[in-house]
Formats: sequence, structure tokens, C-alpha cells
Amino acid sequence: MNDITEKFLAALKSNELLLKLSWDEWLAVQPPYADREFRLADATVRYRRNGYDWDMHGTLYSPQSETDLRRAFVLFHGGAGSERIMDLTPDGRPGLARVLAAQGFKVLSLTYPGHYPPGGVWKQPVAERNPIYLFDRDLPEDEIRDRNLRCTFNVILQGAGLLADHNLAGREIIAFGHSTGGPMAAHLTSFSEDIKVIGIVGFGSGGPDGWRKEWRDNTGAEKYVEKPVDHIARRSPDSFKQSGYIDPQDLTPWGGADDYIRLVSPLRSQMKTSLCDNQHNAAVGILDEYVKRTGLPREEYFDHLQEPDPNWLKTIRVLLTVGENDKGHWVRGDKLEYKREMFMGAKYAAATRGAHVVLIPRYGHVGYAELYNEKIAYLWLWAHRAGYFD
Repeated sequence: MNDITEKFLAALKSNELLLKLSWDEWLAVQPPYADREFRLADATVRYRRNGYDWDMHGTLYSPQSETDLRRAFVLFHGGAGSERIMDLTPDGRPGLARVLAAQGFKVLSLTYPGHYPPGGVWKQPVAERNPIYLFDRDLPEDEIRDRNLRCTFNVILQGAGLLADHNLAGREIIAFGHSTGGPMAAHLTSFSEDIKVIGIVGFGSGGPDGWRKEWRDNTGAEKYVEKPVDHIARRSPDSFKQSGYIDPQDLTPWGGADDYIRLVSPLRSQMKTSLCDNQHNAAVGILDEYVKRTGLPREEYFDHLQEPDPNWLKTIRVLLTVGENDKGHWVRGDKLEYKREMFMGAKYAAATRGAHVVLIPRYGHVGYAELYNEKIAYLWLWAHRAGYFD
């Protein structure tokens, strides 16, 4: 343990919501445990909801020897991604799932239904892709379009809960979700029976989507946006740039936006349905259109905006991290308390056993894949080692 680690662990015991690290301090963060070997295994489940069967895929990382037999991590990716981006970075370094597994923790990394092709590698150009909702047969285009309107937040979480229960039964879980996955980490407990979610960790994660609406309404830091019901967003170098995902060249060994999209397109779905966008954006003005089109109960499209179980929140601790150049999670907001991660951190702090937000210099929204990304996981694990989640 070095001076930086001692400073960080002391700060976790304080009442300060925001913890800041300098770049030199960030580079000095070391792993809390010795690395070891681990193995990977496919995890799949088929289940039924909203009139259809759905397939969901995950990867289970099992260390040769576990640091803590009680605990495991569950990881949710961002909106147009897959579990593969938590496995390896675009230039081939270990992603967060591998870092955690090498440190001795069992990890279940998940992909939303529709975002994982058989074999895990997309062969079609992004412009020609459609979600793949079943692994064993092709679906007609009209059924895919209908499923796009029915693959709700709850469909994703039902599959996540089943995979977690099947593969991590009896474990205490620390849940992580990046971006669109952040609210999923906060609601996993409602869809699982055989695990116990004891903590939430983050990087550009935010909080529940209902809190996002509250943040937007109260601060004006984000504009209200709706996506047309039948729209599918497809990622491109231009959309990457427009989203503000460009970071310093010395942190992005894969190159610029064009190289990033070229390298990750076989591994990420690069698609996001309007339903996923509108639910995550808390675009309440258009959600009733899905109800009209599908005939599903209204709560299927709105209940993800409800508060997480307050009794469960009282039992957990939260450790969010965010890059100082993250446009949506840090840059926006005229006041410190109006910044999205600060707003979410304060909400968590008021409802849980404790919460902190760690501000990391230089990183933007995709910092989880950039150089020194392993240190994000190391902060989580130092907190674990110090008993923060106990």
C-alpha cells in the first residue's frame, strides 16, 4: 500500500462526496492483489417475456484461485456495446472484466438481448445489421421490428437476473454498468432471487433513469430528446465525434474515431433501438406510443423510472468514478451539484450506507478502455479490501 492508496482509503471513511485524484496520483494507483490465471466460459439463458422468447449471453470469468469466495462482480455494457468491450480494449489490452478476474474475482459480464451474434463476432457491416434475438434461428424482419418495440428494460433485466442466479447463486454481488448499463446495475436486485447485491461501482454510470429525469428537470443540464419509435441508431466515426468521445491521443493507442469504430465494430453491436434510447433518456412523452403499438401493459415501459427498493438501498454502498472530460456525466452542469455524477452520487449518499464520486483526470466517456483503465478496477478493489462494502 502506497501513500496514494492510504489517501484514497482515508477519504472513503469521510463524509466528502467528491474525491479528486491528480494525474500523477492516478498513475500511482497499484493493484491490491496478486494477479492469477482465470478461465472463460459462455453463459446463456432463454426466457419468455412480452410475447416472445429471448436469448441472452454472458461470459463467466473464473479465477484459478479466488480472492474472496463470497463475492463476485456483474458487469453491464453501454447502449450499443456488448460484453466483449469489457473483455479486451480495442488495441487488445485487458478490459475491466479481465482485470477483475486476474485479481481473483469471479465476474459475469452480460450482453443485452439482440446485441450478441452467434460466436460473438459481427460479420455484417453496421449499416446492414439488425438485432439478433435468438441464437438458433433467423427471424423475419417484421418480427425483428416488433421485438425492437418489446425488448424493454425489463426484458434485459429479467435475463440478467436469471444469468446471475444461475451462475453466481449464493454470492454477494458488486454490480457495475457503464452508461446505459448504469441504471441496470441499480435494478438488478429486483430481478434476481439467489444473489445479494451489496454494492454498486461505476465509471460514467449515472444512476436510475428516474433520477436522470429528476436531474434534467431540476438542473437543466440536459435537453429532453425523443427518438422516433421505429428508429435504430447506428454508430459511426461521425456519431463518435459528435458524442464528444474523442480523448487525448496518448491515452488512445488505437488511434482516432475512425480507427476506434473499425476495431470495435466486429465486437460491438453498434446499434441502439429507439426503445432503449427513450427508456434510458426518460423520454416519457413518447413511451405511451410503444404501449399503443404493442398492447403491452403501460408499466412495462414506465416502471423502470420508479425508485429502487428503498429498503435495499439502505443496505448498500456506492463508489462511482467519472472522467473529467465526460461530456454527459461531468462537463455538463453549471454548478458542481448540477453535474450528473455529483447529482447521482448525492442521491445515492442520501439513500444508502454511503457513496462517493471519484473524479479521474483526462478521461472521457470511454476511459474504461483507454490506457491505465485497469486502475478503475483497482480503486473498486481497494475499497473492497478495506471493507467498504461489508
